[in-house]
Amino acid sequence: MKKNYVLTIAFIFTCFWGCLSGSSLFAQSADEDIPKSVDLSLHLRPAYHAQFNGTPLEFENGGFKFDHIIVDVGGQVTPKLSYRYLQRLNKVSPIFTKENLPSTIDYAYLKYALNNLFSITAGKQALSVGGFEYNKYPVDVYDYSGISNYITCYLTGMQVAFTPVQNQEFSFQIVNNRMGTWREAIGTPQIGSQLEAPTLPLYYSLGWNSNYLDNALQLRYAANITSPAKGKTLVMVSGGQMWQSGPFNIYIDAFFQHSEIDYLGGIRNLTISPQNVVENVNYFSLLGEANYRFQPQWNILLKCFYNNFSTYKSSVFLDKGNCLTSWNYQGGIEFYPMKDDNLHLFLIATFKNYLEPAVAQVITPDDSFRISAGFIYRIPVLSLKR
Repeated sequence: MKKNYVLTIAFIFTCFWGCLSGSSLFAQSADEDIPKSVDLSLHLRPAYHAQFNGTPLEFENGGFKFDHIIVDVGGQVTPKLSYRYLQRLNKVSPIFTKENLPSTIDYAYLKYALNNLFSITAGKQALSVGGFEYNKYPVDVYDYSGISNYITCYLTGMQVAFTPVQNQEFSFQIVNNRMGTWREAIGTPQIGSQLEAPTLPLYYSLGWNSNYLDNALQLRYAANITSPAKGKTLVMVSGGQMWQSGPFNIYIDAFFQHSEIDYLGGIRNLTISPQNVVENVNYFSLLGEANYRFQPQWNILLKCFYNNFSTYKSSVFLDKGNCLTSWNYQGGIEFYPMKDDNLHLFLIATFKNYLEPAVAQVITPDDSFRISAGFIYRIPVLSLKR
């Protein structure tokens, strides 16, 4: 992990030195009239969290914590070629064998615009998933809903995007369906099991993003299919709708996944023996978030999400039935002290309520309540255009 930090710091220093000295890759371009840019920013979210657990709720612990420290570098090499590199410095992660990368690196890609209609993105990128919570910047999401919280979001591959008109975008994406080994992804098959690793461990995704009424109505939809094991299929559909009018915006997202193998691990990790493979699972999450900027410097946030994880057929380790049903509520207030939105202070309360499962082999999590107070600051360290 120390090596990752050293590489990141070296990369940032190179950007600074190249920009100051004029001898970077950008300065060495054959055409000095080509637009070039470098944008370097640092994203911080420290907070004090007071945690309550159990039924009835009892105070468990409290303390200061850095939820996020993120370095984000991006820009243009030529008018058609852009790049992005993003890494979370507060997360410890091994080098996963499949991609030879740690999960701390979210983005490491090049994007090339063939023309006004088509573009190609190659490298580590976000899996195409519909909805607005999934596509928000991680530092701005205080708690993810069920499926969003379990998806391996950032994977290596390629995407082709088609924009026939300004407000419509269609995409086709092929990326790895895991970062590490097959057993890390699904658990350990029982002795004598016929399960085998897939021949092509890839996600195939279709996406559609659009907006209407001068961007007041926005839609984000996607469909994904992959093979978590040879002869087994996983299908996921997701979508979100956002309405924004003046100081008010609201979005509603829905996610559904049907899989013959528990690839998310949300059910498997709730069982008595989480190392075992879990089969025949359905995941469903529904969430809504509303924001009201009642004053230029003040915003009220309200969010609710519902999760239902179940098995649609009995298997070796689990009976058929609901494995987890939860209701989650979040509310708070945000204060923006500066003219821009780069810095804001927040006070957020989150309650998670879990119902008793129908499947006996599943352990129900404790109800929880958390109060969080802190700030989110996007620090624009460097912005160079020439």
